[in-house]
Amino acid sequence: MSSDDASAVIRLARPVSKVITLGPAGTDAHHIASGLGTTQLVESFPRAMEVAWQQDAHALITPGFVARTAGEISDTWVNLHFRYSGRMEIVRAWPAATKPMCVAVNRRRVPDLSRAESIAIHPSTAVFADRHAAGLRRTFVDAKPLAVALAAEGTVDACIGSLDVVQAAGDLEAVEVFHPQMLWCLYQRTARATTTLAADNLVAVTGSGA
Repeated sequence: MSSDDASAVIRLARPVSKVITLGPAGTDAHHIASGLGTTQLVESFPRAMEVAWQQDAHALITPGFVARTAGEISDTWVNLHFRYSGRMEIVRAWPAATKPMCVAVNRRRVPDLSRAESIAIHPSTAVFADRHAAGLRRTFVDAKPLAVALAAEGTVDACIGSLDVVQAAGDLEAVEVFHPQMLWCLYQRTARATTTLAADNLVAVTGSGA
């Protein structure tokens, strides 16, 4: 076994007790994280990384992460990953199917998808909007359950969300269903960052680095 392989085994041997990831309840991140350990849901993937760093917990992030502000891309996974270079590291990466996703319409607003004018989506699902709901005015949200909520309350005509969340919302009808695969990355503090933080804490408590 090479030294690199050995260090990987050491990193993976750390038990996963708490995972910080994207909420609200019902996200694919929540679904995956719940199989790893106790979960804490936060409002964004950058916040998940921040809280995991602060609490020395694990963060579950998808490389599919894209954030938009005023319609323009404002953050991506690669930017987030590099911002934490030297502080947080990937200790596991794996593919997994999402929960079934769908395009859904609010039948109280429109009779079918062909009559819809607006749709709420998470930026990562834009390709499905291109494929199944091209031409609709888009409202971007930070998580698919938030898109479902906007459609259910009648703010928009349609949404792309997880099928189970759509079915639980009521007043929405799934008209296109798909089941794509995603890649997931589990992060934890780097050994160096943890050691440095422990030393800093010791200095703070004792007033001495000795």
